[in-house]
Amino acid sequence: MTAAFAGWNAEPSQSAASNQATSGQAPATASDQTSASGRAAADTLAVESQTFQTTELDLPESAPGMLLLLSGLAVLFWLTIRTSLRDSRFLRPLSRAVLLIPRLLVLCCLLFILLNPQSRTQLSRTEKSRVGLLIDTSLSMKWPATDGSGNNSGEPPVSRAQSVQQQLIRSGVLSELSRTHVVSVYTFDETLRGPWAVVSDGEVRFVDEPGGQSKAAAADAVPAGTRVSLQDEQQQPSGAPESAAALEQWQRLLEPRGAETRLGEAVYQLTGQLSGRTLAGLVVVTDGRGNAGLEQEAARLRAQRTETRLIAAGVGSLKPQLNLWVAGMQSPLDVHQGDPFDISVSLQGAAAGGQSALVRLFQQTAGGDGSDRRQIAEQTVDFPAESLPVTARFTQTLAVPGRYDFVARVESGGGIVEMTLEDNERRRTVEVTDQKMRVLVISSGPMRDYQFVRNTLYRHSGVESDVWLQSVQEDNAGMVSQEARRLLTKFPETEAELFEYDVVVAFDPDWSRLTTEQQRFLNRWVSEHAGGLVIVAGEIFTPKLAENSDAARDISVLYPVLLSRQPPAAQQSVRAEEAWPVLPTAEGQVAEFLKIADDSGNASIDLWKNFRGIYRSYPVRGLRDGAVVLLQYDNPRARTELGVPPFLVSQFYGAGRSVFLGSAETWRLREISPQGHQRFWTSLIREAGQGRRSRGRARGLLLLDRTEANPGQLVTIRASLLNAQLQPLVVPDAAITITGPDGQTVPTPDRMTADSRGGGQYSAGFRPDRPGQYRISVPVPESSDVLQGVLEVVLPGLESLTPVQDPDSLAALTRETDGRYLPIAEIATLPSLLKDQSQPVIVDEQLRTLWDRQWLLYAATLLLAFEWAMRRVWRLS
Repeated sequence: MTAAFAGWNAEPSQSAASNQATSGQAPATASDQTSASGRAAADTLAVESQTFQTTELDLPESAPGMLLLLSGLAVLFWLTIRTSLRDSRFLRPLSRAVLLIPRLLVLCCLLFILLNPQSRTQLSRTEKSRVGLLIDTSLSMKWPATDGSGNNSGEPPVSRAQSVQQQLIRSGVLSELSRTHVVSVYTFDETLRGPWAVVSDGEVRFVDEPGGQSKAAAADAVPAGTRVSLQDEQQQPSGAPESAAALEQWQRLLEPRGAETRLGEAVYQLTGQLSGRTLAGLVVVTDGRGNAGLEQEAARLRAQRTETRLIAAGVGSLKPQLNLWVAGMQSPLDVHQGDPFDISVSLQGAAAGGQSALVRLFQQTAGGDGSDRRQIAEQTVDFPAESLPVTARFTQTLAVPGRYDFVARVESGGGIVEMTLEDNERRRTVEVTDQKMRVLVISSGPMRDYQFVRNTLYRHSGVESDVWLQSVQEDNAGMVSQEARRLLTKFPETEAELFEYDVVVAFDPDWSRLTTEQQRFLNRWVSEHAGGLVIVAGEIFTPKLAENSDAARDISVLYPVLLSRQPPAAQQSVRAEEAWPVLPTAEGQVAEFLKIADDSGNASIDLWKNFRGIYRSYPVRGLRDGAVVLLQYDNPRARTELGVPPFLVSQFYGAGRSVFLGSAETWRLREISPQGHQRFWTSLIREAGQGRRSRGRARGLLLLDRTEANPGQLVTIRASLLNAQLQPLVVPDAAITITGPDGQTVPTPDRMTADSRGGGQYSAGFRPDRPGQYRISVPVPESSDVLQGVLEVVLPGLESLTPVQDPDSLAALTRETDGRYLPIAEIATLPSLLKDQSQPVIVDEQLRTLWDRQWLLYAATLLLAFEWAMRRVWRLS
């Protein structure tokens, strides 16, 4: 137990900076009061400093210990007095006192040392009350703040983000709140960010800039650390330049940008960062629609456990508002002139149950200003009562080569005004080419499926096909006629010869007819030169490859499946006696190239349900990493531990693509229609050769990890570049140009850096900042070739699903936290709801030992020497 005898004095601090300079390092008692934002604004937290001095003694902490100490001291003093008096009993009283007093004084010195007296000096300051302000910056904050989408004057509606700025800053609420509290401003959408600004005593200090800001915006921004008066910001931007720049900074800070609203996660994290005795509360400004991340209940429980007051300010309309948007648009990237193709437009709506909408399809020249835009089709769709997605399909045929933009626009029916029109359009670029696709067809024998595919490709105006029928030998090749441009008797002997082809279609091929070198450059043709390989399994040579896959390693890795090693006899024993259907998987449902056509020419993925099926599919024992099953063989007898056996599997292998079909029975699709079988194979071959077609004959390949992205989402751009000898190009970097929707060049990135994974590989990262179409161009060094790609940036549908404010969710978030829900219109009452939580905090402490003095040692020594001398004088020793 420490006994303290205290005194204190308080002095108003001249400035927070001087207090910091004299306080020294704060002990642990102050750390729990200082958050991330508090440290950023430490110079705004001190109100006054106080000096507190105490003198302490080390006494026993318990009552028995105290009694024991007193008893021991009493016994010690009693023995000292008794011994001294017995030794001097023959002396006069004055002499006896002269001998006793030095002994008692020495004991007092020892007792003084035993009690360890210390002088404690404490420097404390009063930290200002803190408030955390958490503002939603998800894309739903772009929607109108009130019912309706505009006004009679035709002015654009006030967005929710603009309403927050008006109600908090220009109305003076934030200024009034900052007179009692230090307000740290955070934002959240997909993640928690900040603090961006610290507000105290009517002044705002911007701590940092939101990520992704352009250089021009950064140049106009208020420098970090500069204080700007909120009184100036409440005026119009025509005032001082600093206040105008500050208002622009607030606009950038609150600009909606996130594709998700992780409300519960942000509140949970910020509660952990800011909780403490000086926290008056956490104010959340949002529309209340958390759609990802942690549940809000977990955040509420943490706030309740840490005694953090939550106040939720809701912004946005309380009434359901109609909003239609184009959720997706699918079409082939390129088609051959004269070939029909489908454009599918997926539509979604909020509060659209039972409503009808008109979908218009426009066509214009790609890369133009839209002056030649013309409507080419329209279709009326009805939304079900549950507001489920609906699809509009348009079949188009283009005879003139070129690049075309197709724009789909949805319009509400019945004159109903939508909440916003920003998401009502979607664009898709299709390239129509007259360049013929070069296909090499390989077959171990003249099987039926091979014959139908051979004839289909030979008659197609956009395909040039060569045939290697492996059952034909060189000595009888002159007597064999095949529907093909050329009849080969062997595989291309050089890599340059193979490079002429875009796709290789192989029906149960005998890969042992290829030399080791030919197998190696077939592998490179797929992985490095974006070749497309379609493999159809059979009963003769496919089992041989399965048994000797290690011997043909360069070939077997091109298969997207792991072939079963069952002997042919065992495989034939499971042959079905009846046909079983082939059904698309979830991934196959959205694959445009799997649509087959009926006799009338209408193409649909649903026609697979009318297909009677096939009798067998080659068994597999697994899938390779990254392989995707698009069609399944729905025969219950053929099921394995993997489930339903796959029939059509696809994989990307390097820059190219390979496709596996379980049997050569696709000719049975002719039962639906001959056009169905022809369309299936022509679409499949074009899909497999997409990489070669996108590159053409250029010395390179441009790949995007996604062709469709959301604003702010990272897009990785990769380029594979070759030199004149078709070998990987080795240069430090490569130029790249990105053109935005407005036709302006995006400043960054402007260079692609060499990838460490191999020569000729270059990459760059890009985050689009707004929706629209971005065109990417990469000129190949030492060549006139230019690689081009298109990125479509669209607003995500997650934020559009529920655009209505959810006051019930916000009220539930504040339950049992001593907080409440506030409509944004009542935000003026916010300062009265947050009590002042300013607290004194010890920032420095010094201890000074009082007994460790030389004079005390000398005094005790002199007393003992004096007592010894007197005893000698009086002959007592």
